[in-house]
Amino acid sequence: MFIYMIKSVYGPQLYRIFSQDDSSRGRYYIPGNLEYYSNSLLSLFRGLYVFCKWGSPLILAYAYKNNYFSLDGLCSLAKLACLFGFVIVSTFVSRGLGRSRDPLYLEFIKQYTDINQKKNSAEKQKFLSKYDFEMKNWNPDFISTSRPPLFKNKVQRTLNESFLSKIKYPLWRVLSTICVETFGLRMMYPGVMIQNLIGNALLEGRAKLIEFKKAKRAVIQTADNCQNKIDTLFVDQRNRENFSNIATLTNNNLGSNGKYLVLCCDGNASFYEVGCFQIPIENGFSALGWNYPGFGQSTGLPYPKQLTAASDAVMQYAFSLGFKQENIILFSWSIGGFAVSWLTNHYPDVKAVIMDACFDTITPLAQQQMPKFASKFVKYTIEHNLNLNVAELISKYHGPVTFIRRTQDEIISIIPRVAATNRGNDLLINTLMTRYPSIVDKDTIPYIRTWLSAKNDLERTKVFSSYTTENIQLCESILRSYASEMNGPKKYPVYFGKENEARKEVKLAMAVYLADKYLLNFESSHCQPLSNEFFRIPWSENSMRQLSYSF
Repeated sequence: MFIYMIKSVYGPQLYRIFSQDDSSRGRYYIPGNLEYYSNSLLSLFRGLYVFCKWGSPLILAYAYKNNYFSLDGLCSLAKLACLFGFVIVSTFVSRGLGRSRDPLYLEFIKQYTDINQKKNSAEKQKFLSKYDFEMKNWNPDFISTSRPPLFKNKVQRTLNESFLSKIKYPLWRVLSTICVETFGLRMMYPGVMIQNLIGNALLEGRAKLIEFKKAKRAVIQTADNCQNKIDTLFVDQRNRENFSNIATLTNNNLGSNGKYLVLCCDGNASFYEVGCFQIPIENGFSALGWNYPGFGQSTGLPYPKQLTAASDAVMQYAFSLGFKQENIILFSWSIGGFAVSWLTNHYPDVKAVIMDACFDTITPLAQQQMPKFASKFVKYTIEHNLNLNVAELISKYHGPVTFIRRTQDEIISIIPRVAATNRGNDLLINTLMTRYPSIVDKDTIPYIRTWLSAKNDLERTKVFSSYTTENIQLCESILRSYASEMNGPKKYPVYFGKENEARKEVKLAMAVYLADKYLLNFESSHCQPLSNEFFRIPWSENSMRQLSYSF
C-alpha cells in the first residue's frame, strides 16, 4: 500500500471512468480538494514555464538591463529558484496525499502500475477501455521500427555568394532558429497552446468515441531519435453494416466502406477528439486518428521532422491493424495536408487522397501575418525551419486525389473570404500542371483562375459552360480512350490530347474540365465541419472506363 501511495505523488491524472456497457454512460473522476488545488497550482507553474520559454529573449534582455547577471543578481535568482522548487515539491507531495485518500484513484494506480509493465496487448486494451487518464508515461502499445528518409528543410548554399551574404545568412540562421523556438512554431501550431483551454471538450469527444463507437486507444512510439509517443484512436468498422448514404461516397459499388481505413491528419489547432476524424466514421469507414507531437497526450513538438516521423509511425501502426496500403485512404484538413503529402511520397500505393482546405505552401500565408519589411526574413525562416511545401510533395504522387476548397475560407486566403486568393487554387493548378503539362500551361491557367475566381456555384457553372459546352463530349472521349489504353499503374505526367493542340478551344475545355474533376467547392468558412456529401472517392482516369456516350 505504501508503494502505491508513493506512486500517487507522480502518477498520471485520472480523468474519467468509462462505461462498460451500452446502457449507461461513464462518469468523470472528481478529485478531492487537496488533489484539485494541487493540480491547479501545478498547471499554473506549467503555464508560467511555457510563458518564460516564449518570452525568453525579452526576459533575458530585461534581466541584463537590470543587472541580474551580476553576483548579487544571480544570488537573488538562485533564492527565487529555491523558493519555486520548494513550492513545487510541496505541491506534488500534497497532491499525492490527496490521491492516497481516494479509493477510486488508489484502485486506478494499482491497476495502472501492474498493467503498464505488461506486454499483453489484450489486457492493456481492456484497461484503456476502462479509464481515461494522462498517457505521457504509458508504455507504448506499438513501437515503429520503420526508418524512412528524414524530412529535410531547405539548405542554404553559400557557393558564389557575396561577402555580405556570407555574413547575413549565418546571422539570419541564428535569428530564425530563435524565432521558431520561442514563438514561431506555436504561431503555426496554436494547438500546442490552446489544448488546456479546451480540455473538457477533448475529454468529452474522446469519451463519446470510446463509449459509443467502441474506439480503441493506443500509444505508438516513433522510430526517430526523439522516440515520441503518439496518442491514437482507432474505430474499426470492418464488421459493421453500411450506412444509408454510403452509395454516394463510393465508386462502382466498392462494397463495405468499413474495409477501407481512413487515416486522418487534422489542422493546426484541432485534435482527433474534435477534428476531421468524425467524418469518415459517420460515413461507415474504419478510421485512425492521431494527435500531432505536442498535441493532447502526444509528446514532442510538431517540427517537420518529428511530425513526419510520427505520421510514418501511424502508418506502420495501420499496417499492424491488418490494413494493406491499397486499402488506406489519406484524409487531411488544413495544415494536415503536409503530413498527408509527405506520406504519399513514401506510400505511393494508398487507395486515394482527400485534401480539405489545404494550401500549396505555408510561406505566403506566414508573410501575410508579419510586417512587409520582414518578408524576406520570414521566407528564409520558413524554408529553413518549417518548410511545409505541400504542392511540391503531392505533385510526386500518382494516385487519385481530390481537393476540397472552402469558398469563404478566411484562413488560407490572402484576402479573407475571397476565392480568387485562396491558396488551394495554387495547390490545384500546380498538381494539374505536373500531371497534364500539355493541357494545363501558361495558355490555359488564366482561364482556370477565372473559373476559380467565380463568387458562387451559379457563376462557376456559367463560366464552366462557356468554356466547355461545345467540347465536353470530346474531352470525355479523349479521357475514355486514354483510360482504355492504360496498362498497369498509371504514371504522370501524361500527354493525351496533344493531337488536339491546334484546336485551342479543346485544350481550354480539357483544362477546365480536369480542374472541375479534381476540385470540390464547399460553400463554407475554414473551420465549418465538412458535409458528408463531399467525402467521396476521388475521380481518376480509370473511372472513365465505365462511361458510355452516344455521339
